[in-house]
Amino acid sequence: MKTTVLYAQLPTEIDLPESWSVREIRPKSVESTDAAVLIRRALEKPIDHERFGEFLARYESLLVIVNDHARGTPTPAILREIVPQLRGKRFGIIVASGTHALPSETDLREVILGEFYDELRQRVIFHESKNSEMIYLGTTGRGTRVEINRVVEDYDALIAINSVEPHYFAGFTGGRKSILPGIAAFDTIESNHSMALLDEARLLSLEGNPLHEDLEEAAHLLVDRKPVFAINTVQDGEGRIVQVVAGDIFKQLYVAADTAREIYAPVIERPADIVIAVVHPPFDHDLYQGAKGFENTRFAVRDGGILILVAACPGGIGAEDYAQMMTCADTPEELYQKFQEIKRHYQLGWHKVGSIPPFLAKNQLWMVTKMDSDTVARMHMRGFGTLQEAVDAAREIIGEKADVLLVHDAANVCPVVKQGA
Repeated sequence: MKTTVLYAQLPTEIDLPESWSVREIRPKSVESTDAAVLIRRALEKPIDHERFGEFLARYESLLVIVNDHARGTPTPAILREIVPQLRGKRFGIIVASGTHALPSETDLREVILGEFYDELRQRVIFHESKNSEMIYLGTTGRGTRVEINRVVEDYDALIAINSVEPHYFAGFTGGRKSILPGIAAFDTIESNHSMALLDEARLLSLEGNPLHEDLEEAAHLLVDRKPVFAINTVQDGEGRIVQVVAGDIFKQLYVAADTAREIYAPVIERPADIVIAVVHPPFDHDLYQGAKGFENTRFAVRDGGILILVAACPGGIGAEDYAQMMTCADTPEELYQKFQEIKRHYQLGWHKVGSIPPFLAKNQLWMVTKMDSDTVARMHMRGFGTLQEAVDAAREIIGEKADVLLVHDAANVCPVVKQGA
């Protein structure tokens, strides 16, 4: 059976054994109204908030918070509708980079600002979690000391642009994440993300998720002192905007999350012998982001199975601290022991490490990547240069009667195994 996956931004054909039972899942495609119409409608009929035009009329200066290049948010489409209304106002733009590496000028032009690059470039500042000047807002009930970029103090009100997709420990992206981690201090992000180690911090879960609740409480500390108008999108499997919600930064998230769940969280009948998790751009740039493909699909692998993570990772492992964490142990057992020790004094990044040793105790984790095989092996994975090589190797181990799940866009798609399966 021949099929095509997206690898290193190019369609790549693979040949799967005809005797394999192959299920393919991808984000659902949804019939939708024109994106501009959806955006305008959301601005005119926001959730529990005055209309966008009325909001703008009340303030002389506004700060627009936008996602960075590591997210698939269709920011230029939103800017197309709001920039004409902002002209004549004093406004700035902050790229909510969280702890990510800062975007390049190419990223800014092609991903973030689009056709507005020349007009808006001089208005843009980049948030740097370790270097930007911060202001203290307060401390959450769970002990997160909330500091955010002080530039918010220079403006009367905020406009937060984001998108909603499943997230493996925050439940869903979007909404409150424009503030934390978006424009928060490193120590604030680290404190919040330490809660990713808790069992209740789960994929697709908002209610009862302590990390999400801490994010919301932190966001309230800002919203209580600075007016915010939020605009969030949901996209389908073709990258089309299928829903836009605007207004209250908290309530809109729950509306958009229901749509995102329908698009990105298909129910599967049973776990598979082999899961092929194909990570699409921009998440395939490095393993720090690409590991979402593993986190989203690891529950779909039966005990004794193989998960093949397909992510080119031209940027390598990612941040230096994370790279050190992933390569600090000679065996999975030693890595697990280090993880148990670090839980007592958490360092940002370890939430991405802890699920690997238990998975390897029952299964195999392979990776198709541009990274060299020695680097992959140091992270306790088996590396391959092509997906076809990995498929052929899996055939040797699992045999001719394998049950296979091929997950396209695995950093967003999270298969949910049917209860009782």
